[in-house]
Amino acid sequence: MKPSKKISKNNTDPLAGDLSELLKSGDWKVVKFELRPKNKTITLRLSEDLLDAIKDKAEESGLDYQKWIRLSLERILDDAS
Repeated sequence: MKPSKKISKNNTDPLAGDLSELLKSGDWKVVKFELRPKNKTITLRLSEDLLDAIKDKAEESGLDYQKWIRLSLERILDDAS
């Protein structure tokens, strides 16, 4: 059996060792994974102004607008229960 690779004590890799100081409470974000397939299609008529506002909010969140709409609907349903 080949011996495992030794780690140098002079390692300058920023990801080596204790990373706990990188995990500050302000750095956390809630992440929701969409695991179920999207196999249903709906048609929804919106005013151009409303769609533009949705797209702007989605862009601020770093999401595409359809995913932003889905997550917003899920959030509303979670709050209602």
